[in-house]
Amino acid sequence: MATTLSVVESAKRQAAYRAVDEHFPPHARFVGIGSGSTVVYVVERIVQLGRDVTDSITFIPTGYQSKELIINGGLKLGCIDHYTELDITFDGADEVDPYLNCIKGGGACLFQEKLVAICAKKFVVVAGEHYVSAPLQRPLHYLEL
Repeated sequence: MATTLSVVESAKRQAAYRAVDEHFPPHARFVGIGSGSTVVYVVERIVQLGRDVTDSITFIPTGYQSKELIINGGLKLGCIDHYTELDITFDGADEVDPYLNCIKGGGACLFQEKLVAICAKKFVVVAGEHYVSAPLQRPLHYLEL
């Protein structure tokens, strides 16, 4: 039985597929995988690239969800403790303003997400229009990458 995606889920998938299609390095060796609902579709698209592309790549998760996505996708799992120079990291955002400032969630993965983002040569945030909000205001205390 085929399942039909909601409009929002379809937009997330489209954004994730486009992010992978436009930004995945042709000779990547180490790829960070963030967390969140859009990352499910990022990994789905990466798996579709085929084993001839993905077998030579080590994927670094930012938490339990992305670790499970990597394993279930048949991709090679790595750890940021062993691979500190990543070619690219894909992650989602909770909010994005018109100036592309982003808010990441405050969950358990936040520190690991920042660490994996810092270690990447390129950091790609996947977010559709449903994540756009009014311009974000900087709090008194904040952490920049």
